[in-house]
Amino acid sequence: MSIEDDVYDSVDMSDKQAALEELAAQTLLIELFNAKQAEVFENVVFEGKRRYYIEDLTERDYSLENTTPYQLDILGHAIEEHSWGNLLCRTTELLLDLFPEYREKLLEFRCSWTKAQMFSLEGKTNYKPINGGFCINCNHTALHSCWFLQDLLDYFKIDKATVSFLIHRPSSAEPKKVIDFVEQRFKRNFADYIKIHHQKDAEYADKVIRMIEKYLNPMLTKISKSYTNLFLFDDNATASNYIKKIREIIDGNYRMEEKAKKALNKYLNYLWQYYKEG
Repeated sequence: MSIEDDVYDSVDMSDKQAALEELAAQTLLIELFNAKQAEVFENVVFEGKRRYYIEDLTERDYSLENTTPYQLDILGHAIEEHSWGNLLCRTTELLLDLFPEYREKLLEFRCSWTKAQMFSLEGKTNYKPINGGFCINCNHTALHSCWFLQDLLDYFKIDKATVSFLIHRPSSAEPKKVIDFVEQRFKRNFADYIKIHHQKDAEYADKVIRMIEKYLNPMLTKISKSYTNLFLFDDNATASNYIKKIREIIDGNYRMEEKAKKALNKYLNYLWQYYKEG
């Protein structure tokens, strides 16, 4: 069966947009997690479509490439930063506020995995200033930034088992069990969205999902190695970027009939509307 045969019967169905409402979070996710009020599956904490991984700071993690921090809780003090450098700055400032006696010996701090100086009184390349007149070395990979954080907690004699930490991982670095769970949940909710907000029946909603899997996901795999499934985005900016690229492939395919192009673009519209409204 051709792509045209698959999509012709739904081309002329009208679209009706409506808002998909969800309860807005009033509390930091890390606080909900600590209070056992967050949705957790395996090692993942969900916040709407966004998903964050619980990072065990009691052990060294060697699989942190392309990860970013999200929220950290130390002794009841929550920090939200989305870059490793900023997280290290905020964490150090917090620890010095809680334990001011360490100001006199902060320059003595060292990490066993590097000879580099971690704190300085002078500004240097890739050092960031923090309160108290210190500068912190931020020239680290994600992996070593996390190790730096662990060593810093040890230096301040903080029990790392009491520290809650959430990080974000790209979908390419997520375990299959989590991906399968997320994909099935997405398909279920996406089908409900099509039925409720676009007034379609279950058969049509299922067909949209099949067409995305059969025709649009293969287009995505030609664009990216990190993102290969349109059902797994948890960031709207990333989803928008790749949906735009897929549209360009469709519109530039001179062998595809216009009705098929229109239908595939309609399915992308459904996806983008769902991501935006979720």
